[in-house]
Amino acid sequence: MPVTSADIIDREAVRAELVSELKAHKSENPGFRVIDIGGRHNPWADEVVDAYADVFDFETDRKLYVGDVNDDEIWREIEQDGPYDFAIISHVLEDIRYPMTALRWMPRIARAGFLGLPNRHTEFSNCVSDFWLGQSHHSWIFTVVNSNGSNLLRAVPKFACVEYFNNARPAPRGAESAIGPRRLHWLRLELAGGDHEFAVRWERDIPFEVPDYSLDLEGQVDMYRTLLSHGVEDPA
Repeated sequence: MPVTSADIIDREAVRAELVSELKAHKSENPGFRVIDIGGRHNPWADEVVDAYADVFDFETDRKLYVGDVNDDEIWREIEQDGPYDFAIISHVLEDIRYPMTALRWMPRIARAGFLGLPNRHTEFSNCVSDFWLGQSHHSWIFTVVNSNGSNLLRAVPKFACVEYFNNARPAPRGAESAIGPRRLHWLRLELAGGDHEFAVRWERDIPFEVPDYSLDLEGQVDMYRTLLSHGVEDPA
């Protein structure tokens, strides 16, 4: 199963456990190589990382690839030195304009890897402010669903209409009768917040989908109600 696990767990715990696991691999096999995509802003795995890829140049004694991960050029450069044994991409995919490029390339430049993401409950909570939901600069919301017996990463665009579900602010007049309830049946606020990591592990491939979506308000709101439900990552 290419997406081997998807969990919402303590962020610091999952990072410490991953670093410990990668240290063990490197101890057993000195040729085991790790690349961190976008790690410049918070290099939490630096002690096990052999190479970084980022849009900005920065001071490091590791191999460094500089370029835009939305484009193919930097990935081709990494591929020439690959495959790496493990790839980390932590809190990058939700920020960039076209994460599908990274998701297609990751299995080509590494044999396995870790995706660190904000979870969908966080993106629909007032974890930062009552005035907006989630992080205002995020462009994508992710969940993992079971599809025909296998795990599939689902990437849903984050439109401004997520604010329809912001119960800290008054509803638009007459909106509920036209668009439906503002409550999301799948939302679990106890799983929201920056200390809850959506940790996804993959091996060999990353099956993913970007669902068709409507550009009208009703269609977008319904997308959040339906396509982000039934995520396999929520603890029982």
